[in-house]
Amino acid sequence: MAMMLLLGPAVEPVGLADLKAWLRIDADDEDGLITALITSARLSLETATGKAFITQSWRLVLDQWPGPPVVNVPLAPLQSLTAARIYNADGTTTALNIDDFLIEAAALQTPRITLLKRQPPPLRSVSGIELDVVAGYGSDGSMVPATLILALKLLVAFWFENRGDEPSGIPLRWPDEISRLVAPFQTRRV
Repeated sequence: MAMMLLLGPAVEPVGLADLKAWLRIDADDEDGLITALITSARLSLETATGKAFITQSWRLVLDQWPGPPVVNVPLAPLQSLTAARIYNADGTTTALNIDDFLIEAAALQTPRITLLKRQPPPLRSVSGIELDVVAGYGSDGSMVPATLILALKLLVAFWFENRGDEPSGIPLRWPDEISRLVAPFQTRRV
């Protein structure tokens, strides 16, 4: 399965003014850097946790329907399925009824989409199925868990203070505090 971002979040979970206040920075001369660090920290933490902090749209691309009729979605929290389509042999698409799919997201570490009825096979052998989904905690940072917000602030502060000028030339790892904050949100495989 491949995933493509269709529409990223409209805002960041922490605003520039809030982060500057948290960092105790009054000057405006590094606003561009801090803004870039906020986005980079969100992307890094989303990747590490498999969670979308702010509402965003993604496309899941599959070659064929899975054997058991369940598509595990590696992004949470899953809000909705907005479109489903298969490709025909000539490259055109056929839209599928999204009511034929069940979103199972509550209380699942890895949300899934269950096919409620047999779907037609795609007539293109590679990337023949597309499922468009919306994921995220909400449209702003108010619904993002506080521990993830704290991890984001700590990561921005860490990167702000460590700008790649280490004498060893070895990139710094995240501080252990950040790893401990994100650990409960990471998907564990057994």
